[in-house]
Amino acid sequence: MTRNMHQKITCRTQALAPTSAGEQQENWQDIAVVWAEVIPKSADMALSARQNHMITTYRVRVRYQDNLLPTRNILWQEQAYRVTRLLNPDNRKRILEFEMVEDHL
Repeated sequence: MTRNMHQKITCRTQALAPTSAGEQQENWQDIAVVWAEVIPKSADMALSARQNHMITTYRVRVRYQDNLLPTRNILWQEQAYRVTRLLNPDNRKRILEFEMVEDHL
């Protein structure tokens, strides 16, 4: 089950930091760098700003760690991905499964 975890990913959470103007700015804070299995799940065309672009959804499997539960963003191959779903598929705290899409923002 875990023998295919050959991809290194960085799990990140959203954090607020004060700016010099006293406002709150959203930043990404690294939680952990872990080995994962990354599997393409589906690809769809989407229209954004009057341009078509491909949106690929991936399934990511990692060993279960409590500190990964707040993950909202994943860096993989120098590209940011937005986490759309987080599952503990067998409810035994062995594997965490993320669903992610490329973050175009």
